[in-house]
Amino acid sequence: MAYISIRDLQKISGEAIGALPGPTPVKSGERTVGLLIPLKSTDPDRLAAVLRRAEALGRGRDAKADDAALAGFGEVDPVDWSPAAVKALTGKPGKRRKPKP
Repeated sequence: MAYISIRDLQKISGEAIGALPGPTPVKSGERTVGLLIPLKSTDPDRLAAVLRRAEALGRGRDAKADDAALAGFGEVDPVDWSPAAVKALTGKPGKRRKPKP
């Protein structure tokens, strides 16, 4: 499917959207008016591996030096998004998997 018409969009199911191969233009006549992007579920093991790698890379960072380097692009987000800070903010314990040997 090269595109979805605005009329077809009214009739398409969530399952059909999920089955789309990727971003799909939404057209009204010849004009593209939107982009439909199906959200796919992630593999929890792959996501856990990516998060472990990101955390390992982040351990050696100097947050103040990073903020100073980013300051030239505008205001720096002052929030501490570490797993411990997010847990304290939300009150929900994070679900961590034990690393595979």
